[in-house]
Amino acid sequence: MSDKQALPPTIFVLGPPGAGKTYLCQRAEREMANVQHVVMSSLLEEEKEKADSPWAEEIKLKKPKGVLVSKECTTAVLRSFFKGLPASGKTVYLLDGFPRATLSARDFDEKVGIAKAIISLTCSPEIMEERRLNRARLDDDPAIAKDRERSHFEETIPAILDQERQGRRVHEVSSEKEGDEGWEVFKTVLLFKTYLLSKSTTIDHSIDDTMATKRLLEVERKFHFDRWGIMWRLPPFAQMFKSIKQLKIQQFTDTYFDHREVLSSNGIWVRRRQDCSGTDLVEAKVRVNGHYHRSTFDETTDGERIHELIQPHFPNLKPGAMGFGLDILAQFATLRRSFLANNKFTVVLDEADFDHSVGEVELMAEDEAEAHEQIDRFMQEHSRFFGMPPFGMGDTKPAGKLSAYLQTFGAGLRTPEDMDRFSMMKQNRWLEDLVERPG
Repeated sequence: MSDKQALPPTIFVLGPPGAGKTYLCQRAEREMANVQHVVMSSLLEEEKEKADSPWAEEIKLKKPKGVLVSKECTTAVLRSFFKGLPASGKTVYLLDGFPRATLSARDFDEKVGIAKAIISLTCSPEIMEERRLNRARLDDDPAIAKDRERSHFEETIPAILDQERQGRRVHEVSSEKEGDEGWEVFKTVLLFKTYLLSKSTTIDHSIDDTMATKRLLEVERKFHFDRWGIMWRLPPFAQMFKSIKQLKIQQFTDTYFDHREVLSSNGIWVRRRQDCSGTDLVEAKVRVNGHYHRSTFDETTDGERIHELIQPHFPNLKPGAMGFGLDILAQFATLRRSFLANNKFTVVLDEADFDHSVGEVELMAEDEAEAHEQIDRFMQEHSRFFGMPPFGMGDTKPAGKLSAYLQTFGAGLRTPEDMDRFSMMKQNRWLEDLVERPG
C-alpha cells in the first residue's frame, strides 16, 4: 500500500485481556451494516498456516507464549490484509488488538496508513479475570494472561499515548458493564465520539430519540492540590489505591476564546490546546450540569459541531479563523500528571504557570448522577489523599485554572510583567522527583 490515503477508515480497539474487545467489535459488526471486525490475532493465525510465509516461524514461536511479534511481522500482515480487501461494502474497520507497542504503531503509520481514532477499553481486574475464566481460551492461561496484562500497561498504554501526542483521537471507555448495557456505551462512542460512523455507517435498526441524544459525558470533581499539601500525601502514593497506573505527563498551553464572556456565561468554553509534541487542537466543552468544582461536561473537537455551539451567540463569527474570530479570554501553560486509579477513575494533578494548582477526578459515563455518586464514594474512601475531612480542606471550593486566571489577571493576555512573576515550568520539577513512576 504505497499511498496511505488508500487505507479505509480504521479504528484501533485496545484493552487488557478480558476487557471485552472481541465481544464489542463483533456486536458492532453484527448491528452496523458497514462495519467489519478485524482481529489481529486471527490474522496472525492465518499467516502462520501459509506455507510460504516468512513470518510463520516467528508467529509459532512467540504467539502461544503471549510474546509480541515484531513490528515488521504485524505491518506486513496488516499491509497484505488491507491491500487485498474485496469490494464488500464495508466502510469502517475495527482493528481489535493492534497496536500493542509504540514501534508497531509507528511502523503501521508509515507503511500502511493513519487510523482515524483509538478506543481504549478499561475494566477492573476482577471482572477481566472472571471473563477469562468463563471463556477458557488457550491464551487465557493465568501465567500468559498475566504477561499480556503487564504488556498492555507497559507497552500498549505508551503506544496509545504516543498516538495521542501525534494528534490521534483517543477515547477511553469503561467496559465493565455486561451485555446490552456495555454495548450501548461502546455504540455511543462509535456514533458520537469518533465522528466517523455517524456519517458513514448504516445502522440495521432505527435509533429512537432517546438514543440519538445520548452522549458519553465527562463527569468531574475538583479537589485541592498544592505542593505543600501533596508532599505529605504522595510518598505512599501507590499504596493508597487498589491500583494506580501513571498515564501521562504533559506540558501544554491553553488559549480560551470568547467575547465579553458571552460563551462562558452560557456554560460554553472554546479553547485551543497546543503541547510540546506538536498537537494542536481546538476543543469545546459544554457544561451539562453542576458548578465549577463539581461538573458534567459534553466535549467535542469536531469543527462543525463547535461552530453550531457558538453560532447562536455570535451569528457573524468566522468559521475559518483561529478562535472563530473571537477575543482571547485567557492563555496559560499547564504541567499535568495523570493517573488511572482503581482501573476506573482518572486522577489529574495540574499546575498552571501563574502559581495555581488544582486536582480533578474524572469519569466518562452516560448516567451523570451515578457517576457523581461513584466519584464521591471513591474520594471519600481515599480521603487522606484528596485532602477531604478529617484530613484536609474538603469543605472549601477549589478553583479551576480558568477561574483562577480571570480572578488574578482579568480577561485577556497577561502583560510581560505578569509573565515574569511566574516561572512554573522551571520551578516545579519537584513533582518529577517526588512521585515514583507507578507500575
